[in-house]
Amino acid sequence: MNLTITGEIQVNFTCQLTTANIDVIDVQNVKIPFVSIDLTYNYTTTETKGDRNGTDSGETNITGTLQLTPLLPSISYTINASRYGEVFNTNNNTIYDLPAEAYENITILCPTKKLQVQVVDANNQPIANAIVQAQELMGGLNYNNLTDISGTAVLECTFGKYDVKVYQGEITLNETTFDLFEDQNRTIKCQLYGLTVSIKVVDFLGQPISNANVTLKREGLAPRSILTETEGKATFNSIIGGSLQIAVYLGDQTQSCVTRNFFIDSSTTIEIKIEKYVLLAGLLVETSQLTTVIIILVTVILALLVEVYRKKRLKPEKSSS
Repeated sequence: MNLTITGEIQVNFTCQLTTANIDVIDVQNVKIPFVSIDLTYNYTTTETKGDRNGTDSGETNITGTLQLTPLLPSISYTINASRYGEVFNTNNNTIYDLPAEAYENITILCPTKKLQVQVVDANNQPIANAIVQAQELMGGLNYNNLTDISGTAVLECTFGKYDVKVYQGEITLNETTFDLFEDQNRTIKCQLYGLTVSIKVVDFLGQPISNANVTLKREGLAPRSILTETEGKATFNSIIGGSLQIAVYLGDQTQSCVTRNFFIDSSTTIEIKIEKYVLLAGLLVETSQLTTVIIILVTVILALLVEVYRKKRLKPEKSSS
């Protein structure tokens, strides 16, 4: 400004400065919160011909926006955007000749990375129709897909870190964490899925009981029932492990004679002893009744032995000639 000063005056200088409104979005135009922004710049002064530089930084708010002010116009800026310390816009981070406007809207695209997951069971066999869900650790971003016949699911996720869960219905089969700073191809093994559990039912003496109704219950699944075979075993295939309840019914009983809870994390055989019964000549006899019969028989036998001994003692001896 050129001024002619003839007395005391007040002069207002209007400086051309710019406010940058920085939005970070993904490919679906969803704004990304908690993105770290580092801004650097350098310029040459017009009067002293000196080189100057400066920095500024901040983080996008819950709406995915960061406002930086004041900024010098007509110079270039380098804007690096990062999540979890990883810069994701290296090839698109320069703003040339920032316009001399009151507000300049700048949009930064957060890239998408592909997560390909193959889900297998305890026997390394693919699990079809399982739900694979990826939840961004900072919250807000959520992706899911079903596995195909080969157990594979593909998710297109925004750059970041994810908690990945595998579900079958309402049951969580596995949970892990992946860094998606690059495309990932991973295998998730669900150790609790596809188990074989055999239940062997035996009586008080360890004899196998056939035709016993064994019912297996697990929260989130319908109960499964199988009759024991000749060797007293009921085998359940393709079981989802975890906390299981096993109930055994004998004959036409409506109330289980034994109910036990187990935590199953591998294929196994479980022996359940029905202490209330003893298998006798193919029939189940209550242990208490058998014990009573045995006591009576032992008592009778002892009584007979005592009587025989007594009579033998009392029998007169033949006199010698």
